[in-house]
Amino acid sequence: MFFFSKRSKKPKEEELIVDNPVLGKMEYIFNWWSFDHIDVFMFGKKYSVKYVAASNNNQDTPNSIQEDTFKKMLAEKEKWQIDVEQAVLREIKLDPSLEYKDVIDVTGIHISRDGRYGIAMEISEDYLDVVDLDELDITPDECFGVSVFPDLCVIKSGDTFDDIFGHSVF
Repeated sequence: MFFFSKRSKKPKEEELIVDNPVLGKMEYIFNWWSFDHIDVFMFGKKYSVKYVAASNNNQDTPNSIQEDTFKKMLAEKEKWQIDVEQAVLREIKLDPSLEYKDVIDVTGIHISRDGRYGIAMEISEDYLDVVDLDELDITPDECFGVSVFPDLCVIKSGDTFDDIFGHSVF
């Protein structure tokens, strides 16, 4: 599972909350998690997902690059939804008897500290016994994602997606 997709909360006394003028109210849980949701439409289905701004070891709040990326992402939402869906359809070949909207869950939007953003996805728990992850080349677990900016590409590893869009050292 994505570390940031299935998260555990820290004790209340350690919680950090900010109200960013662009990203809105966010809570720090190893990265900055939105309180708000964004509707993403793919595979004929609406997913209501949180967005995450990567942090660093200093727990720095989202920076101006992330704010600009967020604005760009919202402005181009209709285009990237189509692009991401097409990339997944090209790269993740499901058995024709299965429907993508049933098998794939969109779990979040992730913004790195240097302005890249991607869409986190996973194979629905209901289909883990039906779908052969090895055949789909999704490793090491049922999580994967799509890098949207700067380059559109499917990332078939939750660990690699996390390395790109997760916690940062700068």
